Amino acid sequence: MNATSKIRTAFGRHQQRQQCLDLCYQILELITQIQQHRGATLAILAGDVFFETRLTNIKPQVLKSLQEVQALRTHFISDITWESLCAEWFTVNYHWRQDNAFHNFELHTHLIQQLLKLLREFYQSPNFQNLEQRHEQLAQLTLQELPELMETTAQIRGIGTHCLASKASDKLFSDRLGFLSRYFARITDHLDAVYPIEQLLTEQAPWREITDSWPVIEASIKAGLSNNKDQSAESFFNNSSRLVFQARQCIAIGIRGLRNVTDTDIQKWIQSSSLTIDNVKVPKSAN
Repeated sequence: MNATSKIRTAFGRHQQRQQCLDLCYQILELITQIQQHRGATLAILAGDVFFETRLTNIKPQVLKSLQEVQALRTHFISDITWESLCAEWFTVNYHWRQDNAFHNFELHTHLIQQLLKLLREFYQSPNFQNLEQRHEQLAQLTLQELPELMETTAQIRGIGTHCLASKASDKLFSDRLGFLSRYFARITDHLDAVYPIEQLLTEQAPWREITDSWPVIEASIKAGLSNNKDQSAESFFNNSSRLVFQARQCIAIGIRGLRNVTDTDIQKWIQSSSLTIDNVKVPKSAN
């Protein structure tokens, strides 16, 4: 491949990456809203009708996000995959009242996992290759690691809210909540050990707020949510939502950072062009 073709390919890759990042942001919005839908339906199935109002507000937001993703998905999400995702949303949206709580949780979670899989596939695509090492790290953190962390916190929110609303012990949920609590600690330790997060997310990212907020929620879980008479389902939902929001903010900051990265082939072309310009002998002005 000659130099001109290589640069043309690099610019095409850059444009594709920008379009993909627009789609990633809309998928992030969609995931956030479906996570809220899961939490609200789990609370309602446990008998807390207060969450009916939340659910009414969430549904049009999901529909709007689906329309936004539909408009941006060309070349990135196949028709078959998209139709499958829409069918899964139809199921969790219209049939959740007929489900038991754990089945409802699993249906929502499967849909969210399919959306998280899209983000991972985007990261592994050529659009996020040919970047400097730190930008490759940023892409992996933003599109693979942090979305998984956000989903872990959202699962904790949904299950914990259900347990508090039902005031009854459910072994399936209590076992899952214990696993998620331990997994949250492992994943945050892993991210701190592997990534220079505060350098990669150069804005004032709420990463430390996540680790600072966690001990309060962890203590509530260890105390046994179904037997906790001092905390309401609504208060747990709101407190754990802060964790979800903080994780989401880190992802959004990462997406903004990725918009500004430059392909290594383009960097080389810019540098070589600059050298050529510097070496040109500029004729002296006539006296």
